[in-house]
Amino acid sequence: MSREDAELYEPSLREICISISDPEAEPARVSSQFAAVLRLQFHDVTQRGEPSDILFAPEHAQAVHDFLEKWPDPDRIVLHCNMGVSRSPGVALGLCDVRGWATGELERAHPGWNRLVREVMNQAETMTKIAAPRRFL
Repeated sequence: MSREDAELYEPSLREICISISDPEAEPARVSSQFAAVLRLQFHDVTQRGEPSDILFAPEHAQAVHDFLEKWPDPDRIVLHCNMGVSRSPGVALGLCDVRGWATGELERAHPGWNRLVREVMNQAETMTKIAAPRRFL
């Protein structure tokens, strides 16, 4: 989901949000009605090009894991980045991989997903399988 769509989205009480933004950007103004919000900041790159680039790292993957451990049974996980085409699909695909959820439809819908993000999510050894949310946006 794009940042713009996420800022307009009105969740139910059992929905959680993973909000991804550039490190130099203001955080997205997502609804206070989410049960919980995890905010991550990293650049949409797959390798360091500039010394200032912040790549998706194991610490980010661990933060996602810890967040989902605290909220193991949401009705929906709303996952967004600026455009909704690279970073958030990369995180979503990594979550699907490590939790044993189907990925085919998501891969087809978002062919530009960030490969580094998915790879790091898959390398996170502490990820455990939990029930799939009723909806994943």
